[in-house]
Amino acid sequence: MRFAEKTVVVTGASSGIGRRTAAVFAQEGAKVAVVARRKQELDALCSEVSDYGGIMNAYAADVTDWKRIREVFECVYKDFGRIDIVVHCAGVTVKGPVQEMEPEDWDRVLDTNLKSTYYVAKTAHEYLKRTKEEENTKFIAVGSVGTYLGIPLSAAYCASKGGVVQLIKAMAVEWAAQQINVNAVCPGYVRTPLSEGALKIGQTRQKVLSRIPMGYIGSTDDVAQAVLFLASGQADYITGTTLNVDGGLLSAAYTLD
Repeated sequence: MRFAEKTVVVTGASSGIGRRTAAVFAQEGAKVAVVARRKQELDALCSEVSDYGGIMNAYAADVTDWKRIREVFECVYKDFGRIDIVVHCAGVTVKGPVQEMEPEDWDRVLDTNLKSTYYVAKTAHEYLKRTKEEENTKFIAVGSVGTYLGIPLSAAYCASKGGVVQLIKAMAVEWAAQQINVNAVCPGYVRTPLSEGALKIGQTRQKVLSRIPMGYIGSTDDVAQAVLFLASGQADYITGTTLNVDGGLLSAAYTLD
């Protein structure tokens, strides 16, 4: 119960990494506010969590809607009285060669993945800032191996995730005086609806597996546990960094098998 008495906001919580992260926070005692466009999926998650005594509220929102994001944080603060941890998981991708990508698709990916991080962070700051006499608060964003590597047919996604990590670094420097730790988790290939579609393209799955020293695709729980570490008191002296959860992919020039 590392997070008893803590209130956590998780965006992109209707599926994938966000959904699992929100559930694990609730299992460890946190009061969790889940945010996504699909209210029905959020309500289903809240129902599951309540079955084992977890506390979770759902807030429907599009993370690219600046006004709505501010309304959601106001509601969360009113409902729970505090916000201690914010985990920004919302993300999309649009596949295709960069020369064939429509400007509106480019904007959709950059708005959802990068601009929304700014929206959520800007809004969260007012609720997260503390004095030196108080416990640290945490802001965590989800990057990707695409932060560092060029993923074919994913130019907008890679550009957006690279931007997220640079934003995190700048925020970490600016917010340190307010006792806010700012970090990113960069997953490799993980079993989610977003990645499964990409892995089905041609020989992508086999090519990806050949690059992963540990030899298998990760789970959303692998990423959730990394997020919880960065959100815990054990990570109070860690800020402005990325934690790669990738089975060794980013370390491997090639694998032995």
